[in-house]
Amino acid sequence: MPEFRAVAATPLEPSVDAKGAEASHREALVGTWPHAVSHEPMLRVSDVLTQVQSEFPALTTSKLRFLDNNGLIKPLRTSSGYRQYSPADVERLRFVLRQQRDQYQPLTVIAGHLAALDSGEMRLAVVPRSVEDQEEQYLPQGEFAAGANVTVELIEELDQAGMLAQAAPGHYDRCWLPLATAAQAYLSGGGDLRTLKSLMAAAVRESDRAATVARPDSMRGRAGAAEDAAHEFAEASIAVFSASVRGSVNR
Repeated sequence: MPEFRAVAATPLEPSVDAKGAEASHREALVGTWPHAVSHEPMLRVSDVLTQVQSEFPALTTSKLRFLDNNGLIKPLRTSSGYRQYSPADVERLRFVLRQQRDQYQPLTVIAGHLAALDSGEMRLAVVPRSVEDQEEQYLPQGEFAAGANVTVELIEELDQAGMLAQAAPGHYDRCWLPLATAAQAYLSGGGDLRTLKSLMAAAVRESDRAATVARPDSMRGRAGAAEDAAHEFAEASIAVFSASVRGSVNR
């Protein structure tokens, strides 16, 4: 059996109103696997994606919500509608995704495995990961380039062209690593900086539209629903662009 690694994180401070819901949620999860990993809800959707997408790049907000709705993962729902996950939830998520990817198991079978893990009929080790093992969020230019497997010169070009912004002087947010890698692939494949900038401008416009779609829920104080709506629109936009390019190339 493989060993999984749970990632520690700084807990979100719950409001007074949320403490009762968290207590009930925690009580409901007593006895669920992984038993030795914290069930304290401390991670937002974006935190979960950041931790898991390096191993499962195809994981999206929509897929995460689908697994939630089918009872494979059971995050806490705050009074504002946010989903908050625990380190234990992250390990359950990794288990589900590995079962799908490596064993081709349907969700009903995976749910049975999780129930067996909860009851102790199945055993699977989880190796906790200390706070010190967490990756730095903001990387110096050289480390950022190395992490994206691109040259420092490309990072400087993207920065000067306004396509990559520094999070702090000389440092870049880790979340933009996939962009730098994709930009390198695009340019190496025959694209140019001008066209790349146009593509990125179109992406920013779609991001703005996602914010517009989410605004009604946000104005009603349904922050979690607003976040879900924005991510769902973004995933749909990505799917349309991808299908359009592939369809045009393959026709």
